[in-house]
Amino acid sequence: MNAYGGAQGGGAPGGREGAIGGHLNVSDRAIADIVGFTVLECYGVVGMASPSLRQGVASLLTRDRLHQGIKVEQTGDQLRIKLYIIIEFGLNVAEVAGNVRSQVAYNVEKMTGRPVNGLHIYVQGVRLGE
Repeated sequence: MNAYGGAQGGGAPGGREGAIGGHLNVSDRAIADIVGFTVLECYGVVGMASPSLRQGVASLLTRDRLHQGIKVEQTGDQLRIKLYIIIEFGLNVAEVAGNVRSQVAYNVEKMTGRPVNGLHIYVQGVRLGE
């Protein structure tokens, strides 16, 4: 007996410890939140851009419109992400994109428990840092 008068051991009903039925769904918006906040913390990224370039002009998106620069697609076990970013002028585009790729993949996998199967980064523009 334990200190509360019950039998020791136990756990979940039915005697199976830790076995709880159910399913976890992580919405596209939740994943986009993780991606967006990760990208904005990456060195060299000035902001997110809209996926549609109107007349060749990329516009910065504010934090409340951050999701417009991120496309998340989930099918079965596949998780694919498209990012549209604007980077700081004078930096190596490939290095900034590589850093963004590794940070986003790491954070999404860490927070959702799902591997990222495809991560496409589109640099929509280059701006002077603020």
